[in-house]
Amino acid sequence: GEARTEVLVPDSAHGTNPASAALSGFQVVEVASARDGRISLADLEAKLSSRVAALMLTNPNT
Repeated sequence: GEARTEVLVPDSAHGTNPASAALSGFQVVEVASARDGRISLADLEAKLSSRVAALMLTNPNT
């Protein structure tokens, strides 16, 4: 099957979150925030694919 090389990270995440994924060898794909500050479900759905290995979330957001 296709390699899972991407980690989805919200644009509101602390800089160490995407850095950790990149240092682990993954391609970081940024997911937009909605107007209310939550993750945009439409953008998340658009970026989901067979290449996605993980979705990184922080609660509460930073």
